[in-house]
Amino acid sequence: MSEIKTIALLGQPNSGKSTLFNNLTGLHQRVGNWPGKTVEQAEGEFVFDGTTYKVIDLPGSYGLSANSEEEAVTRDYIQSGKADLVCILVDASQLERSLYMLADFVGIRMPVMLVLNMMDVAEAAGKKIDVAAIEKRLGVPVLGFSAAETERYPEFFKKMVSAIKTPVCLDSGSLREELVSGGELGEKTDDIISRIEAALGDFEYGVCERIWIAEKLLEKDKLICGVVNESLPFARKNAIDVILDSEEGRDGGILTGEAKYRWVSKIVRESATLKSIEKVFNKWDRIATHHIKGKFFAFGIMVVSLIACMILAFPGMGIGFGMQPVLQSLVERAGNALGVWPVVISFINLVLVGGTCITICMTSFIFSIIFVFRILEEIGYMARFSYAFDNWLSRLGLQGKAIMPLFSGIGCTAGAVCGTRVLDTRGQRLLALVLLWAIPCGSKVAVVLFLASTFFGSAAPLFGIGYVVLIFASFYLSSRLFGKKLVPQNERVGMIMELPPYHKPHWKMIAAMVGRSTWGIFKKALKMILMVAALFWALSYASDGNVENTLLYKIGNAIEPVTMFFGMRWELFVSYLGGMFSKEASLGIMSTLFNHTGEAFSLVTRVAASENLGEALASTISKPEALAFLFASMFNVPCVLAMGTTYREAGSFKWLATIMGYYLALSLGLAFIGYHIGLLIF
Repeated sequence: MSEIKTIALLGQPNSGKSTLFNNLTGLHQRVGNWPGKTVEQAEGEFVFDGTTYKVIDLPGSYGLSANSEEEAVTRDYIQSGKADLVCILVDASQLERSLYMLADFVGIRMPVMLVLNMMDVAEAAGKKIDVAAIEKRLGVPVLGFSAAETERYPEFFKKMVSAIKTPVCLDSGSLREELVSGGELGEKTDDIISRIEAALGDFEYGVCERIWIAEKLLEKDKLICGVVNESLPFARKNAIDVILDSEEGRDGGILTGEAKYRWVSKIVRESATLKSIEKVFNKWDRIATHHIKGKFFAFGIMVVSLIACMILAFPGMGIGFGMQPVLQSLVERAGNALGVWPVVISFINLVLVGGTCITICMTSFIFSIIFVFRILEEIGYMARFSYAFDNWLSRLGLQGKAIMPLFSGIGCTAGAVCGTRVLDTRGQRLLALVLLWAIPCGSKVAVVLFLASTFFGSAAPLFGIGYVVLIFASFYLSSRLFGKKLVPQNERVGMIMELPPYHKPHWKMIAAMVGRSTWGIFKKALKMILMVAALFWALSYASDGNVENTLLYKIGNAIEPVTMFFGMRWELFVSYLGGMFSKEASLGIMSTLFNHTGEAFSLVTRVAASENLGEALASTISKPEALAFLFASMFNVPCVLAMGTTYREAGSFKWLATIMGYYLALSLGLAFIGYHIGLLIF
């Protein structure tokens, strides 16, 4: 068994941690929750020179103050001392801002390696950084790096192995000098630090030095203050309280913050030649960040992105839909020639072949959305895009980053669900998932408009307008019901991010990352789709092909008294349930049931709406029933692939069941209201 070493990746959001993590671990990674927490835990492993390295991708944070659950998890892990090496990533193109994380790490006795990521972006911007000078000043291993360029990884491995072999911790001496001698408080600073350290005495907190604890006490860090209050004798605890309540102590957060920024500035001045640190907005940024023009510009980008997603998805969808009839025909001919039982042929065609082909079609759109999202993030526009809508989405408890996943839900809910991982906290991701399910994908819109035009003719556009109004109303309702728990009012802060410089995308890295993500989603989606398709096949199979001899037909008739409570006869209710698999499936099921074609129906067979389906529905279903089915379809749960990706992103079956239950109640409640209003009108 090879030796195992643990590496923790620490850094601010957008520092490149995820890129490094994905390139190091590839497909050998797992995502779950931290023990006792709802924060996502990503870990993986790789082997280098016979040694297995376990990589922990810590939640992105701007410092080690526990102001959120994510930051608390990051700090708890660092303080546990479990890692053999803490790899701190900073954005070399935004060096002065990014090094604050390193400043906040000073005073923690953990082996550390500093990675100046995005060196290529810094160089392209005309910034020269003397890596050797930074390494000499800090006394720890420092690497100039670009996580997106795979050819640079031998340098990373060499530096990493050396850092683990000869572990070095950051010396707190230089930061102490800034704390005790700089700033307007002068000697009073020295007095405060010394008095707090004296009151702490022999108090220890994991791998943290006393000066680090003193800093956090001055910053009024809730976790450290609580630990100190619980651990110290009354006299020493009271002495610290007196210091913190003094005039100098009340300014402690300003004192430590200024000291850290002075410490960072000295490093930058001595080792880097940078352009002016003032923001230089080019003509695009003046438009992209404008409070009015920026939104119109962003809408244009969204439309172009959505069109690009559709174009990229067409080849995969063409392959999936094209393969299905060819393979099913081959299976049927081969099965008949070999004398295989019809039930086996039916299972292979309607479950295995159909399920695989429809999974290819569905994941092709997910691939396109992830690909386009990644490009926008890589070139630096995603931050501007988020900024433009931050003030709107903040009213719902979300940050501007949620706008792209919400908008892309128009194309594919499953792909948009994957996009919610750009949000900072788990609470925001879950709230975004709840809102996202209300946004209709293209297939759902097609079903709703088809039914509206069939029953209400020229009044159909009014349903489109009403649908948009209901979507925004559902946003408000969902925010009220879920927002307070997921994103408490005291945690709703404006989006904090530095606008990154524009730069060229790294196509190899994008292709590798998108390929890994899509393949992982495809494998999980295939299992779920095959299971659901097999269950539906068992309920809908009839040896003579007559739907009246299926279990589903018999069960449907039995439960019709219940389904009519919501205004849906059993055929409509089965079509409603089929819509949970795919929206096209609901039309296919209706074509089979209402046209009496004599064919067995399936979730995965491409049964398009027959030419006379509208006539068959209009002659069979009353307008109140049509109204009920319309409202039920508007807020029906999305397809099975979207449910699978929601489970994957939420990391909790409980939350998947909660969101499903909410939308089932919402859609059936609207169906009930629509049906009874229809009875009064028609």
